[in-house]
Amino acid sequence: MLRKALYTEEELVKLTPIILGIAGGSGSGKSTYCEILVKELKDYQVAVISTDDFYKNDLPKMISPVSNVEYDDFNHPDALDYNKLMEYINNLLSTKNHPEVVILEGIFTLYFEEIREMLDLKIFVDLDSDERMYRRISRNVKTWGMDFEEVATYYLDAAKHREIEFVLRTKNFADLVINGNQLEGISKNIICSWISSMIRK
Repeated sequence: MLRKALYTEEELVKLTPIILGIAGGSGSGKSTYCEILVKELKDYQVAVISTDDFYKNDLPKMISPVSNVEYDDFNHPDALDYNKLMEYINNLLSTKNHPEVVILEGIFTLYFEEIREMLDLKIFVDLDSDERMYRRISRNVKTWGMDFEEVATYYLDAAKHREIEFVLRTKNFADLVINGNQLEGISKNIICSWISSMIRK
């Protein structure tokens, strides 16, 4: 376990921040939920780590089970530069003035056992696949100027199948499952109250 390698148990009580993990399929609302929590936790120092920032330059490939077309595979765990991510987390936790709360978010947040063991609270944002596809298409077209057909084809040909294989099943590791259509609901109050109580301890 990463944190135990850095500090003694007594030091951990004083030094280790509260670490939240937020997972879910693409377009479920993970990033939006992070923004909501950060806003609610404005009285604390909060750092957000997105696994999207740690993709390898040389991505693995996959052959679509639908079309037999080869794609870059953004939705396979091997697409993530795991060592670089762990080094970043390690450095953040070992700094003298580390944040009080760390939020790790991304589709693979609950996939790796070593990361799961670091988390004080594991959250999965759940949302129907059709709605997630709509959000994904809307986001990619508006934000990155991608072609509608290109985004939809990649999702249906490739991403959808990898999510089922690697991402959606990680919901079983979650302590809390949040409805992606109710991100402003009572869950944020419960989570933020829990974080505040843990910090005061």
